Amino acid sequence: MGEKVHIFMFIDALGWEIINEYGFLNDLLPNRYPAKMQFGYSSTAIPTILSGQPPEVHKHLSFYYYAPEKSPFKIFRWLLLQYLPPRIFNRWRVRHILSKIVAKMYGFTGYFEMYSMPYDRLPYFDYIEKNDLFIPGGLAPVENLADVLVKNKVPHHISDWRLTETENINHLIDELSKGEIKFAFLYTAALDGLLHMKLKDKNVIREKLEWYAVQIKKIFEAAGKNYKDFTYSVMSDHGMTPLAGSSDIKKKVESLGFKFGKDYAAVYDSTMARMWFFNDSAKAQILKALEETKDGHILSHEEKVKYGINFADDMYGQTIFLMNPGWQIEPCDMGLKSLPGMHGFAPEDKDSFASFISSAPVKNPPQWVGDYFKIMKARIEEECS
Repeated sequence: MGEKVHIFMFIDALGWEIINEYGFLNDLLPNRYPAKMQFGYSSTAIPTILSGQPPEVHKHLSFYYYAPEKSPFKIFRWLLLQYLPPRIFNRWRVRHILSKIVAKMYGFTGYFEMYSMPYDRLPYFDYIEKNDLFIPGGLAPVENLADVLVKNKVPHHISDWRLTETENINHLIDELSKGEIKFAFLYTAALDGLLHMKLKDKNVIREKLEWYAVQIKKIFEAAGKNYKDFTYSVMSDHGMTPLAGSSDIKKKVESLGFKFGKDYAAVYDSTMARMWFFNDSAKAQILKALEETKDGHILSHEEKVKYGINFADDMYGQTIFLMNPGWQIEPCDMGLKSLPGMHGFAPEDKDSFASFISSAPVKNPPQWVGDYFKIMKARIEEECS
């Protein structure tokens, strides 16, 4: 029988508002703390959780950034997919298959999807998550969770993000049955997709949370049988905000008549437009159009500093236009239609807050999702080594 194991479970999009509305596991996990989300999406929240560092340190914000000289997508200049029937080649399944082909071609081991990025614009951009973030060296040169575990020689288990939730839960239970590991990180992500589509369907959400509760009780049982003691914590990266409206920011910019790639470049994420300018005229007129848009605002220098995204090289945009909570860019490079639920708004918005709930009190409760790393690292160094 093992002495003690610390189990940390990641549930994507399990926001503070959600756990309180549904009373999720109040009995088993009574120590409950809200945590401010990292500005951005899961693409930046997960690296922040795994390293404890902000984006300007670990370099992950959104997936795409302007870098034509080193773009791995130059082949798309010759494929001319933008001229093929959009009803076929812009379908999710087709793009998903193409994404898998591209990932294999370039040896990407991280999460990679082209989403709805126009084929003819791909050659202007590089993609940040080429490597698996969960393995040693996954965020090099920044230290990640796996690096800490290996450095401290701690027997551990980290889920494979490519597997289903059920597979990852079963793998963890199998590991616990051996009584050998001292630390586990369980990855589950299906709630995020459910909330994107069914945020207003309380019965569906309640059913999913009840399913998680059943699985967690199974894990409690396995840990209780095979260890003298254990702690269990559930963490999330952000909440989910209901759709309030949509705005065609892309059309407003393109109607000004400037040429993409010559005068400016842009990425239109679901909740923010990121801009690079190559001449003063384009900059002045595009900024004026954005400033006149009431559905959001241009981030100030002070906001960039506060959110940890003040990149010295403007890696993710010289200008970032953030939508108001609930408002989405439609169409955008992540999808052609707005979704019933979305995240990626201002971290201060109530629906954006993440959650950390645990069976054991936390000496230094998290204020921000990056603090989860400090909690995990402390458990590793103080109790597991």
